[in-house]
Amino acid sequence: MLCALSFLAGVASAPYSSLLPVYVDADLDRLPLFTGYLRAISLILGGLFAVVGGRMCDLFGLKTTLLLGLAGSALTGLVFHNTEVIALTGLVLVIGAAQGPLSTAGQSYLIAAAGPARLGLGGALYFLSGTFGNAVGSFVTGLVKEDWSFSELGSVMTATLSCVVVLGVLLLPATTGQRHAADGSRQRMALWSSYRPLLRQSNVHLLVGLRLSITTFWGMASLILPLLIFRASDSASTAAFYASVSLACAAGGQLLTGLLRDRYGRTQPLLVSSTGIVVSALCLAFSTESVPLLFVFGTALTTTAWAVSTLVPALIAEVATKAEKNRLVGLGHFVWSTAMVTGSLLGGWWVEIDPAIPFGFGAVSATIGTWCAWQLCRRLRNIETPD
Repeated sequence: MLCALSFLAGVASAPYSSLLPVYVDADLDRLPLFTGYLRAISLILGGLFAVVGGRMCDLFGLKTTLLLGLAGSALTGLVFHNTEVIALTGLVLVIGAAQGPLSTAGQSYLIAAAGPARLGLGGALYFLSGTFGNAVGSFVTGLVKEDWSFSELGSVMTATLSCVVVLGVLLLPATTGQRHAADGSRQRMALWSSYRPLLRQSNVHLLVGLRLSITTFWGMASLILPLLIFRASDSASTAAFYASVSLACAAGGQLLTGLLRDRYGRTQPLLVSSTGIVVSALCLAFSTESVPLLFVFGTALTTTAWAVSTLVPALIAEVATKAEKNRLVGLGHFVWSTAMVTGSLLGGWWVEIDPAIPFGFGAVSATIGTWCAWQLCRRLRNIETPD
């Protein structure tokens, strides 16, 4: 049921993911930096509320937290009905605040349901459902975009996401939180005291370094690749088709990565995927004006980046204790959001100077992430097989 809801939400929200830079450039006639600004405020709120969401999962349960996030995501379609800065900012603030609890509760549901032996495949299926939903939604968007306005797309998005919320209320398994401590007293949010033990752990530092370095580059690439393809082809439909192709390939890569993790362990799939990001970044730096090469290397980047993301829930489950898992998921999403903000802002700025700059930076950043991944795998292996 979690995967089904993730798929439907991915289909409905695909135009927001794939065409927001095009909407800003074509309909609003604003610079890419404005897209970076919208994404930045959404991601900042998403990161902050992911930390809150981790604690909400502890206190109120996973279902309640997830449904609150889905309800906020239903507002994404309204973005395409607005052209004013204040209205867009207000909408994106609410959407961003909802994304934190949605991501935290979704991944916590996954960790609780899949179990450690199948968390690679479970993570692949969960992320694949959202990725495949985005791919299907982007493909449909490409078919109808020439005949539909952005406002018409937005209306369909809002209606569909509202139905997803209703399905979640009716069909998701119920979960309970722990609002009261062992002595019967009511537990408080207590964010700092809850998260402080995590921040002292070396393995958490390496996991944060992995997420921060690779996701910063992904924040740049996800912003500028649709824009570069739109500018090179002069077609919004081409940008939507690119999103569909790249996400469809990423879906296959996610499934393969999850299966390999469950069969052979975490190290090889993680290191191969992160190294693939480095290679893709270097190739894209020399391909910024070619639509075919942007398709090929952009798809390779999307596939490898999503492969790394597929392995993150399994890494969280291995790094954190049972009582810490919800909070580490929240902390991980906060780091992801921070990195996406940084990447979106830098990407929107640097693409106007030279489109190759973000990809050169990305190669360096992903190299750092690969080193963190190697160190984390080595430390986890030493814990499993002590001298």
